[in-house]
Amino acid sequence: MKFLDFFAGVGGFRLGMEMAGHECVGHCEIDKFAQASYTAMHNPKESEWFADDITTVDPSELPEADCYCGGFPCQSFSVAGKRGGFEDTRGTLFFEVMRLAKIRKPKYIFLENVKGLLSHDGGQTFGTILATMGECGYDVEWQVLNSKDFGVPQNRERVFIIGHFRGASSPKVFPIIQKESVSIASPTITTRYPFAWREGIYIIEDGEKWRDLTPKECFRLQGFSDEYFERAKAVNSDSQLYKQAGNSVTVNVIYEIAKRL
Repeated sequence: MKFLDFFAGVGGFRLGMEMAGHECVGHCEIDKFAQASYTAMHNPKESEWFADDITTVDPSELPEADCYCGGFPCQSFSVAGKRGGFEDTRGTLFFEVMRLAKIRKPKYIFLENVKGLLSHDGGQTFGTILATMGECGYDVEWQVLNSKDFGVPQNRERVFIIGHFRGASSPKVFPIIQKESVSIASPTITTRYPFAWREGIYIIEDGEKWRDLTPKECFRLQGFSDEYFERAKAVNSDSQLYKQAGNSVTVNVIYEIAKRL
């Protein structure tokens, strides 16, 4: 299956989808530092479609794709932020995906966001998302999944949304029940602040030594191999790498969903 990688970051969606056998035919990313890491990590073909700003994309320029993927910016809906929702310009980027999908009609729309999206504005924001997808011809299913249940020691809950174009696909991906849970309080190591990457701290086995997470460890917590991290490290500073890891999706979770598409 061919897919487009929107809000691509460092390519967590891309890697998980490719691991499941799908083919990336283009990506979109506005942050120049994330784009540098993405290019170094995934080495996209010169012929692959690329845009830096989704708001300027004309639907006619998009290559044929069966699935549109993207973790649309979550700051507008996160409990850690002001939760401005669609009043925040970042929150409106969901509508940009749907603007393109309404014209091109991919078989699937595969989205990710923070768990707080479900409760924002008393559920009205998520209701608007569902209504918008429905008006564009998509039946929708969703599930909250935790990264710690997919082989990485990180307590990270995110909502994953799958839109199925009516007549071409039907909801059948969720629920996913994972039994590979990794305890955050394991006998040797624990993450005290799993979401605060730069301030993240590991508690070493003796319970007395404390240290910051390294950028490499942050990438590992998102399911990237050390090889992929080293490629990103070659083109970016530690401060950018911390940011990129924190903004990424967890590859392991994307892979498990992608296998079911």
